[in-house]
Amino acid sequence: MRSAACGALPFGDCALRRLALCWLLALHAAVAGAASLAGGPMAGPATATHVGVWLMTDAPAQVQLEYWPLGRPDAAQRSAPVVASPQRGHTARVELGGLHAATRYAYRVLLDGIPAELGEEPVFTTATADPAAPRELMIATGSCNYVPDRPYEPTPNAFGAGFEIFDTIAARRPDMMLWLGDSIYYRDADFAEPNQAAARMHARWAATRSFAPMQRLLRTGQHVAIWDDHDYGPDNSNRDFPLKATALALFRDYWANPGYGLPGEPGIFARVPLGDVELFLLDDRYHRDDDAGTDPARTMLGAQQLEWLKGALRRSQATFKVVTNGSRMLSDRPSPEARGGEGWHNFPRERQVFLDWLAAERIDGVFFLSGDIHYTHLIERERPGTYPLTELTCSPLTARVHPRPFPVREVPGTLVTQRNFCTLEFSGPASARLLRVAAWNAAGTRLWEKEIPAARLRTP
Repeated sequence: MRSAACGALPFGDCALRRLALCWLLALHAAVAGAASLAGGPMAGPATATHVGVWLMTDAPAQVQLEYWPLGRPDAAQRSAPVVASPQRGHTARVELGGLHAATRYAYRVLLDGIPAELGEEPVFTTATADPAAPRELMIATGSCNYVPDRPYEPTPNAFGAGFEIFDTIAARRPDMMLWLGDSIYYRDADFAEPNQAAARMHARWAATRSFAPMQRLLRTGQHVAIWDDHDYGPDNSNRDFPLKATALALFRDYWANPGYGLPGEPGIFARVPLGDVELFLLDDRYHRDDDAGTDPARTMLGAQQLEWLKGALRRSQATFKVVTNGSRMLSDRPSPEARGGEGWHNFPRERQVFLDWLAAERIDGVFFLSGDIHYTHLIERERPGTYPLTELTCSPLTARVHPRPFPVREVPGTLVTQRNFCTLEFSGPASARLLRVAAWNAAGTRLWEKEIPAARLRTP
């Protein structure tokens, strides 16, 4: 006899162990009460046939998703069961395969066979069968999300506030939310006791992900993320952070990115194809040298990641190639005496070699995207003989705004010194594709908008 919560289990290797696990989970639910949803669900980037969905429970549970093409609940299917265990903070990633291309799906969460209360059913849309096809696409983005410790009572001068921004983003129904780093903020106290640091890092993720104002956004569209210093380690941390392997494992537990680094080269860097838009997610921490170092050969990305980026850009057929990084990439020092915060400008040799390569290879369609600095602006960098490079820096979502911003090469009218998010909307036929970039405040008022035709990002 089998627990109804387990559904049908295929017999074969490990079947008896899976059956025993189901019985144990059912017994736990009967004795301790059913598990509840603590965070999510949150869909990762979908291909034409597959999507991974992340969620977090408040107790051990067997997790399944029931999913169907929107409007066709009669065609519902059920995923394979996944266990949300204490060892991974009761997080789970459920993989859905065999999906139909360009199809909108609705789904619900089953915990030990019992539907979780979600209110509105979350949905996701699969990619088109043609991986390079132009599509109407809206990406919302931002960085620096500071959630205060309980009892969550922000004051006017609190470092973290303005949490209505999450519902404002969700109301715009973006196809994807791209988190640009500092999605959580580790505290100094989290690292004060070395033997407790890993547990406290895990607890910081769980506390942020269970924050009630974030849940509607997590359930909207699809999500992908990079990190910066605060969701990697201490302030301004780099390759020398002793718990960086722990940080990487936690990042993987709490996101549903399509990949993380390369075999033999750990990190969070990955490609995310979205039709004729492609995201290149960079890792600016795991292999980074000290920004204040003096060795001219020092690196922000590391040699292997940089070669990966070059190869990925060279092979990409995307109209828009969006290079995303936690730290700014095209910024410069405000003066020779001022270092100008963190950024690729503190690694001038590595950056110049890459920019020279980009021009020599005549790579079209490149647009840079970053966070970190606690204010928003566009900058442009002119290049002789080819198109200028543009970078959008978007920050902060809920953390404190920088009191003395120092943009260099700012596009007039794009400096934002309040909590905000940005959108990138891609539209138009293949012959006339358009990127529309906009910044919005926490209440949803548009602060500025700029149009960048694909033709402007082509080498003459």
